[in-house]
Amino acid sequence: MQARKVPHEIKNPMSKTIDSKAFWLLFACLTLIGMGNTMLFAVLPPIARTIGMPDWTVSAIFSLSALLWVITSPIWGRISDKTGRKPIIVTGLSAYAASTIMFTLVAFFGLYFDWEWLWVVLALALARCIFGAVGSATSPAVQAYVADATSPENRTKEIAALTSAFSFGSAAGPALASAMLSQLGLLSPLWTVSIFAVIGAVAANTFLPKIEVKKIEHHEISENIFKIAFSENVFPWLVCGVTLSAVTAVIYQQLSFYFIDRLAVDPIEGASLVAVALSAGAMAQIIAQIGLIPRLRMTPRGLVVAGTIIVACGTCLTIYGNNFGALTSGQILVGLGFGLARPGFTGGASLAVDKKNQGAIAGLVVAANGAGFIVAPIFGAGLYAMVSPQAPFILCSVVLLALALYSVRHNNLGAKTIEESPFDSTGI
Repeated sequence: MQARKVPHEIKNPMSKTIDSKAFWLLFACLTLIGMGNTMLFAVLPPIARTIGMPDWTVSAIFSLSALLWVITSPIWGRISDKTGRKPIIVTGLSAYAASTIMFTLVAFFGLYFDWEWLWVVLALALARCIFGAVGSATSPAVQAYVADATSPENRTKEIAALTSAFSFGSAAGPALASAMLSQLGLLSPLWTVSIFAVIGAVAANTFLPKIEVKKIEHHEISENIFKIAFSENVFPWLVCGVTLSAVTAVIYQQLSFYFIDRLAVDPIEGASLVAVALSAGAMAQIIAQIGLIPRLRMTPRGLVVAGTIIVACGTCLTIYGNNFGALTSGQILVGLGFGLARPGFTGGASLAVDKKNQGAIAGLVVAANGAGFIVAPIFGAGLYAMVSPQAPFILCSVVLLALALYSVRHNNLGAKTIEESPFDSTGI
């Protein structure tokens, strides 16, 4: 990415681009969160097996966290409209640090002090609940921060560039976790993330510039969260976001099993192959968000339509692929498509509301991005076990093509370019 030639301090919330220091600080924090989540996905299953936790408890812990994330994200977004963005960003990062430290300590005692698995599960669930309920504050506040600091014509590409940090962290997480596990032990990735989470929270509190914007008073907020969510301008975007989230959940929850079964390899080799494919897909997503979106200058709806069609091509290739190269190519297409569609959803939703509701819409976007992870994996696992390994990916292909058609035909998704969308008329 080229150096960002912008003023050091943000003085005007309508400045063209976000302040350079703020951008890179938030980029680092979001990278850390993405890295921590994928590391957790990599190390929790072996931790659970070692402690003697039933396999279903791993999914239960993540589903409970996702449920709280969906419920609380809009609330934190609305609170940031009244208190300002920086305090909420710091609150979320602090909760992330606290939950990661608690999670690591519980896993440590479970592994080395022979705690009963039930108590370990309950304590791990509590740690993840802290992340789901309070750590969810960071994402909507960051998105609203970007909306405050950018003009409409730059907002989608700025959001895309910043949210690519999560993709970058997600790509780096599995590789780093693999290296640490072989050299430093099972808990080393969690200890590392815990330390950097504390550093991130302190750095945000100390160095993140405050945007001088007028805080929205309670009497100025005329619309509640539900009214905004079901408004004719916002609801179609949330349909897109929840659908993309559900497809994401089904694909990524079943992909490891699919690699093992389709390629007829053992779980250890399968995990290694999946890590390579996921990293390739994440890199494609980064390329889409940082490299393609600023150059294509498509409308948010155009990004959603193009992205969903590309993801559908990736799932079709996954269905018919019978070797590692084909399956990895499928994931590259999936990552590329999501890299276009998710910023299109986020930018379109932001442009669908006025300035005073940016925190609220940011919270709804984050909630939509997590909603699919609550129940969609259950349907994917059921289809995989009871119908065929290809069935979840067939379902995803059909749903994606239906979403593309819905996006093309729905008038309230708008066809204006970003440059033509006025700031006060207005996703991953």
